[in-house]
Amino acid sequence: MNTARRWLLVTAHFMCPLLFFTNLTRNPYVSQIALLNIMIALAFAAWAWRETLRPGGARLPKLPVSWPLAVFAAVWGASWVRAYFGHAEFFRPSMAAEGARGAMFMVVNCMAAFWLAASAAAEEDSSDDVSLGPWVAFVVFWGLLWTAFPAARTRLGAPADAFFALAWDPYGAFVWAAGLAAAGWLCRRGRTIDFLHLAFAAGLLASLYGVCQYFNVELVWPNVLNPYGGRAVSTFGNPNFLSTYNAALMPSALALFLAEKNGARRWAYGLLFLILEAALLATLTRSSWGGAAVGAAALALSARLRTRLKEDPRAAGLLLGLALALALAWPSSTISSGYTPTFIGRLTEHAAIAKRDGFYSPWHQRVLIWTSAWLMGTEEPILGKGGGLFELFYPFYQGSLLHAEKFYHTMRTHANNSHNEILEVFSQTGLLGLGVFLWLWSSFFIAARRWSKSKAGEDPVWVGAVAGVAAVLADNLLNVSLHFAVPAFIFWWLAGTAMGRGARDGGAFATADWPRAARLAAGAAVVCACLYASWWQVRFWNREAWYFAGFKQIRQGNMPLATRSLERSRAWGPREVNAIYELGNAYARSGQSAKAAEAYEGALQANAGYDEIYFNLGTVYASHLGRLDKAGGYFETAWALNPLSEAVVNGLSAFYLRDPAKNKAVAADLLSEATKIFPENTNHWNNLGYLMTMDKRWAEAEAAYARALEIQPDSAVLEQNLHAVAAQSGRPKPAILADVSELRSLDADVARGDWSQKSLKRAARLAERRPSFLKVRFLYGSLLLANGRAPEAAAELEGVVARDPRRAAPRVNLANAYLALRRNEDAAAQLRSALALEPSNPVIRSRLAAMGLAP
Repeated sequence: MNTARRWLLVTAHFMCPLLFFTNLTRNPYVSQIALLNIMIALAFAAWAWRETLRPGGARLPKLPVSWPLAVFAAVWGASWVRAYFGHAEFFRPSMAAEGARGAMFMVVNCMAAFWLAASAAAEEDSSDDVSLGPWVAFVVFWGLLWTAFPAARTRLGAPADAFFALAWDPYGAFVWAAGLAAAGWLCRRGRTIDFLHLAFAAGLLASLYGVCQYFNVELVWPNVLNPYGGRAVSTFGNPNFLSTYNAALMPSALALFLAEKNGARRWAYGLLFLILEAALLATLTRSSWGGAAVGAAALALSARLRTRLKEDPRAAGLLLGLALALALAWPSSTISSGYTPTFIGRLTEHAAIAKRDGFYSPWHQRVLIWTSAWLMGTEEPILGKGGGLFELFYPFYQGSLLHAEKFYHTMRTHANNSHNEILEVFSQTGLLGLGVFLWLWSSFFIAARRWSKSKAGEDPVWVGAVAGVAAVLADNLLNVSLHFAVPAFIFWWLAGTAMGRGARDGGAFATADWPRAARLAAGAAVVCACLYASWWQVRFWNREAWYFAGFKQIRQGNMPLATRSLERSRAWGPREVNAIYELGNAYARSGQSAKAAEAYEGALQANAGYDEIYFNLGTVYASHLGRLDKAGGYFETAWALNPLSEAVVNGLSAFYLRDPAKNKAVAADLLSEATKIFPENTNHWNNLGYLMTMDKRWAEAEAAYARALEIQPDSAVLEQNLHAVAAQSGRPKPAILADVSELRSLDADVARGDWSQKSLKRAARLAERRPSFLKVRFLYGSLLLANGRAPEAAAELEGVVARDPRRAAPRVNLANAYLALRRNEDAAAQLRSALALEPSNPVIRSRLAAMGLAP
């Protein structure tokens, strides 16, 4: 392996899993993604150019999966082409953007990484001896250097767009330079086993950091980073990425543990395995737990490891016992807020939650995603919805299910991927793509089975790589990590390692002895493609950095500066929906409506699956640009994608009611569904009553207005509307009108100081007839308290507070009831909650002071 390729791969394996900025890009792993793909692309260019100049022709590894992998890429491309020309022209710009992003990931992050690993593994013939002492010293000393970072780092503030100042730190740069230099020296021979140990080092460091996070210990940053509550993310930005990385490496660590006979070396790998397991447990990612178990079981493929297990069962039994004890005794995270179950609790929680709520979101949300993925695939069963287009089209299928099934209303999500690799492939590339996908991995494991009976089966590095691939594939039957940079890289690297080392047993290479001119042209084309891929990543990183700068500046209220930053983000490209959408928001807040509309339409050209963009476009065109001809379609699309947004319903219903005579049928359909989704929204009921009145559907109009008045009985407008319907229809006045009049009278009497038994009885009768009148329930509870019936008052007022927690008065009276019952702590809690709602209320402050408590 030449020096350039070796250093590029050292950077990819060591720096990319660990590099993490908290204030540079909105997604903290953007820098990982860009750097990793640049390193892979340049390393592939180095490999290609070396093979171009090789005397006698380029050597290409002969792998059992070469044809399936090439055919899958071709089918993926064909599915995208069919989708591009098979959809309306409106979708084509976003299909091009999403397809290009997906193709770049597949070609560079997956296929190029696989080929680099396979070629490196196939061509090496040196021994696999590794001195563990230098590796242990490297991990210990380099890790300790980072513990000094909080004290040694430069604490200088920097503007949002000062990227160098945000990223640069002299001490941090020194630590990174020292780490890369040491890693480069340790991998100086460029062997597969060297890169495996470098991945071990990165995984070990990330795991130790993740376990510290789990137990609320932060060694690097001023505050504990816990964006997922109690779940460890370490340097990966997402617990599911760390979990997959560890699940991929654990079989290799276990294989080396079983193969080693030297006690110290064996238990070094054993300790590595346990630390990787601890971090895996800290992620709370159950799919990766299952994947790691599958990977461990797959080691049985090796006759050598089976023999070693029989020869020395005590050591293996001890490690297994320690691993099992670690899992069973794994405690809750010590982070004070967030989601903190134990290992056992995480495994068993579904039954209790499903019994309590009637559903289990982690499962049923996946059912929603899987149903949408299935619908995509069955719509175009041969070639699917299009390679790389799942995220783009998913919201349209989810939207139809949300309209049809109330059960899914709490599970709406933005799905990047399908959370099941089989459905992922089927939904995008159809039965043809799924068939090739199964061919690919069948070829992989059939070859592995065949090689397990040859020299490769004696190789713990080979069998660990095969088992790691099995672990990640099993994990991604419920996970999405195969579609993100660092976990995908380690997966494809292990797959290439397995194929390359297996192919060494005989005829590992084919020679492409083309004419020199043809070889140079092909090599130059590959190098240029790799340079373009690297430049793409540079553009991607700058786009994300400028986007986050603008994002922060918007929240600081600096619209001119935010607009400038977001325009620079758009100029860098490639198109990305969130960055351009945020530019549209900046224009809209700056009063530049035409530019806002242009930016929002540009965001749809990046990804046309976001309801909020359609809604904002409808609002801008309807309210600011006077283009009602364009607004309606955007509002309707937003409603189709997301029926759970009150803003969307309000916007679309207001649009329809601009011309009620023309739109009354579609408006009635909209509001009929909206009143089911938002049954407490009086505006929807009122507007539905208006439409029913237009059609002289008196009973339905009366029911709609009566429901609105029941929710808001003190609304004079709703009362007048109901009176008007009764007068126009000639129907008897609804009984609710008399009850509203009685409520008004009772409220007036209480306001004059009438807290008598007579008023209490009136309130009791009215509350019995109209239990949905919150105001009468409040009056009834207050009258109970005034008449010395504190237990009943507390129960009544608790119901009022539960239904309307945003009003201070019910909380104050509930506190008074608790005081009468000598429940002082509960009273204090209610008074503090009331004060949070009305901070300047002197009555609440004096009541707290009388209790000897600070406000």
